[in-house]
Amino acid sequence: MNQKERLLKALALQPVDRPPAAVPTQNAIEEVMEKSGYKWPEALRKASAMAGLAWACHEIGGIESVRVPFDITIEAEAMGCETRFGEEATAPPMSMPKSRETYHTIRIPDPLRDGRMPEVLEAITLLREKAGDEVPVIAALGTPFELLSTTLSFEDITMALYKDPDFLLRQMEIMTGIAKSYAAEIEKRNPDVLMLVDGTSQALGPSYYTRFSFPYTREMVQALQKPAVLHICGNATPLLDQMVATGVKGLSIDKPVDTEKARRTAAGKAALVGNISPHTLCLGSKQEIEAETMEALRSGMQVVAPGCGILPQTSLENLQTYIRCVTEGCAG
Repeated sequence: MNQKERLLKALALQPVDRPPAAVPTQNAIEEVMEKSGYKWPEALRKASAMAGLAWACHEIGGIESVRVPFDITIEAEAMGCETRFGEEATAPPMSMPKSRETYHTIRIPDPLRDGRMPEVLEAITLLREKAGDEVPVIAALGTPFELLSTTLSFEDITMALYKDPDFLLRQMEIMTGIAKSYAAEIEKRNPDVLMLVDGTSQALGPSYYTRFSFPYTREMVQALQKPAVLHICGNATPLLDQMVATGVKGLSIDKPVDTEKARRTAAGKAALVGNISPHTLCLGSKQEIEAETMEALRSGMQVVAPGCGILPQTSLENLQTYIRCVTEGCAG
């Protein structure tokens, strides 16, 4: 069973020889950048460097997948938000959300022309050619609410929740159209899995999530042809039922999530992906990393992975400790 087969079967809840050590979240680390020569910010901007770094994370780091892009500002930049790139290899780009007063300047992007969207599409094509049928290619993009929360200030979102919900609902319709259009172009490049990133919905709570995020994510998922994994940062325990109801094949869950509830909620409906703490992976000892990896295995993760994006400062030794624990068994 090769790495691509293993991941796709795990997400389909089919028997596998062991859980895959695939990483759908951000997984570039500084040591791999140094060893490969593919570094941020170039690997955030250009397709060839982006694909090169993703492949290096697989080849040098041992990750059983390749994933692009490495940040969550692709759509926001293409929609007209100012994006700042750090000079250091470990600094992710930052996009500046607009205010309610200037939000009318947001544009509907063309994935083939605007911002870095074309570079991401080309990177997926390059990785598909490189990976063949052996290594799974994962393409990440934002959910509709992620697009809103990266382009409109959270203060304005919060105020509109109470004072002008119709404004938010109108914007969510627009964001859903943008997300679906971008996803359609991504799927034409034939990735194996789509990673749907939602960094903010956990702050809404179940009732607001039901109205302002869930139905739009579900609409997006229904339009997809490829299996999708949904990631909501932080403690998404109160949202688990609705996460499953979106129709995704996998739930990427962070360390704070109640894994027992996640297992009960997702049983027979979606695979669980996670839930090793990125902080333990970065700062923990070998024994601590092995302990968390074993805990993830015991708790029923179909894909054993970090619960959120890997910190770029994580050492290669720590990353490989987690990978070996999944693929070969833990020493302790």
